[in-house]
Amino acid sequence: MLVGGYKPAKPSKGHSREHPSCAWKERTYVVPTPSRRGFQWKASALRNLQRLSNPAVTGHPVTVVVPAVYNFMPAEAVASGWLNEIDALGTIRNRMLVATKLTGWDVFTFHTRHNLDSFYASTISAVRETWLHEGSLSARAIRETVKQYGASYQYNCITPRLVENLVFQSSLMDWLSVRADGAPFRFHVMGTGLLSALVWAGGLTFENAVNTALKIGARWDASLASLAEQELKRAGRECTAESIGWFCFDRVRQILEGRSTLSLATIGSDVPPMDAPLRPFWFSATAKEEPVLIQTVRDAISALEAMALESWSPTLPKSLPADFADRVRGWLVSPEHPMASTCRWSVYNYLLATPQSGVLFLDHIAARGRRPLGASRPEEFSERVRLSRMKVVGS
Repeated sequence: MLVGGYKPAKPSKGHSREHPSCAWKERTYVVPTPSRRGFQWKASALRNLQRLSNPAVTGHPVTVVVPAVYNFMPAEAVASGWLNEIDALGTIRNRMLVATKLTGWDVFTFHTRHNLDSFYASTISAVRETWLHEGSLSARAIRETVKQYGASYQYNCITPRLVENLVFQSSLMDWLSVRADGAPFRFHVMGTGLLSALVWAGGLTFENAVNTALKIGARWDASLASLAEQELKRAGRECTAESIGWFCFDRVRQILEGRSTLSLATIGSDVPPMDAPLRPFWFSATAKEEPVLIQTVRDAISALEAMALESWSPTLPKSLPADFADRVRGWLVSPEHPMASTCRWSVYNYLLATPQSGVLFLDHIAARGRRPLGASRPEEFSERVRLSRMKVVGS
């Protein structure tokens, strides 16, 4: 079930989007191959830049941006090698099992069923057969996944995408924290990534997070389907399950690509029982909102009430206040995600798309912020940042 290595991107032939059974063209997934030497060179360049700009500033943690949605395409977590990293795999698999008990369908099957890169087909099949043999994956859950989300256009259904994102994103946040080994960094979470952050921070159980995702997703899916029916009728087209499904698929894709917006928000009844986060993190409901610090139950509730589908847009978020973080940012996002382009040819932005890139980032970039022994500890969170009630208008 292990992928032997990564392969470079190359043009690929495939079906046209006009074909009714295909959501995208087949393609070769781009998976970066970071080098230790490259990270060492960038770390040296950053130290030189810091000495030239403000040598008095030391010990500031870097920021790891967690977008509202981790992956753009199906099966990207497989392509990026996260199922080959034993620690990440353990958490991912455990949370998949919990999600299946709550939903009846399987996240792995949903994530990989519409894989577009044939290079990973054998890996996906091997993983599936191994888990079936071990008993950690049931044929019944696979059948239920295919029944509910078997069509290509159903990959962009909001409900399963929220659950899929929660499983992978929260697991990768846990993995980064464990592997950091004291290297200082702060999470800056966007929109629906809040559910993953609350699980990571201990403010919300994974089970409650899944149930919250199901509740919010079901209402957003229903609103989007209603909008689809109105648009199709206005255009004089037949309102079938397939035509509505393709409309919803295209609209969600447009949002993910930044070509469309849609204001769908949470409501008070969506808020589950929560505890105060054990670890603080920064949050922006949308890219246009100023980051706010989440430390208390009240902070978390207000943030969840501000969560909206608009956050799926790839618009870059505002930076954290200069007093709280370094200018350097890592991006916990898949290579095919539109936000990944931010990291090209940049000494300040790093794509944490693979386990290898995550380790190199922690070892060489985040480690720059370690405080020297005997240095006084800066009070990064001594100044309270009030979380205002951000209102998002639903439709």
